[in-house]
Formats: sequence, structure tokens, C-alpha cells
Amino acid sequence: MAFHLDPRAKTLMALLWTVVLSTAASIPVLVIGMMPVLLIVWCSGQQPAFLRWLRLIALMITGWMIIALLTLDWQTALTVGLRILALSSIFFVFLRTTTPEDLGGAWQQTGAPFPLIFLLTASLQYVQVMEQRIQHIIAAQRARGIPLEPGWRALRYYPALLIPLLVQALVSAGHLAAAMEARGFSRAGRSQFLTYHWRLRDWLAIGMTVMAAGFLFWLRL
Repeated sequence: MAFHLDPRAKTLMALLWTVVLSTAASIPVLVIGMMPVLLIVWCSGQQPAFLRWLRLIALMITGWMIIALLTLDWQTALTVGLRILALSSIFFVFLRTTTPEDLGGAWQQTGAPFPLIFLLTASLQYVQVMEQRIQHIIAAQRARGIPLEPGWRALRYYPALLIPLLVQALVSAGHLAAAMEARGFSRAGRSQFLTYHWRLRDWLAIGMTVMAAGFLFWLRL
């Protein structure tokens, strides 16, 4: 149900849950707050993608936990790691269950400025494009004998990944600007192909999120 909601409802739910978990300072609250996120991952069939994504952010989480452990204590380090995991998991679920086209179309229907909507949707679309290009670059560099496996040992080889990725990003930005100009980006009077409606399940989902957020705030007190 959560992944068949109106994009605006999912946006509000993600923002509310982000506020709740970003202000949580205890390990039990963060663990409980992660459970609905993991449930949505399971119900939406995103387990393989979620596990691949965990491999990518594991190094970052470990680094922050080591810094917190060296400067503070182990409880703070664990709290920092869980908070980063929880917040990033929220946006992983949101982006994997909401297409940029639906998100932009739904918010444009509410009267949001089109340039802002286009910037948002283009950024989200390029996340997937860049992910594919990263995989292609890694495969090409491995064929040349450059190891780019995740881990500390591959850090010195990362320029072989970042430089081609930067060049491709700049080329894509130029192509996008030319396409926008050719299609009349600044033209007024745009129309939408799809119309988005709030349904009862959207209100129920938001209400359940508000109740769960209130429960977590009560646990904090």
C-alpha cells in the first residue's frame, strides 16, 4: 500500500519520518523507527537493491562511527551510525518507490514553479543514470586491470572512476541544456498528461505516520 500512494503523500511521510529520526537521540527509538522502513523494503521487493546500496554506504557509516568512538563514546558512535543508516534508508525507499515523473507531475499540479520541479526531477533521474555509468566505468576499468572493489585498498584507484564520471556528467549537462533550449523550456502554458488525486488511503497513510511519529516522540520523553 505504501508504494501505491500519491507522490505528495509519500513526500510528506518521508519528510515527517526524517524529522522524527533526525531528532532521535536513543538507540531503541532509532531501531523502532527503522522497522517500518525495512517493512516497506520487504513489501516492495527491493531487498537486492537495498543490500547493494548498504554495501556502498557501509564505508561512510563505519568512518563516522570510528570518529565518534575516538572522540566520544561507543553509545554515541552507535547512535550516529544508526541515524545515518535510518535517514539514508528513508530516502532510498522514497526514491525506489516513487518515479521522478510522478513526483514532479504531482507537485506541479499543486502549483509549484515548473523550473523548480524540473530541477528536482532531473536530479532524481540523473541519480539512476549516474549509477549505471558508474557500473559501466568500473567494468571498463576492471577490464584494464584497475581494481575498483569497495574498500580501503581501492582508494588510490578512485581517480580512475571519478575523472571519467565527471567528464561524462559535464557532457550530459551540455546535451541537456541544448535539448531544453530546442524544446522551448521557458515556454508558458504547459499542460499535464496525468492528473493525480488524493484518495482515502493517502489520508490513512499520513494519519498512521503522524500517530507513529507521536508514539516515537512519546518514547523519547
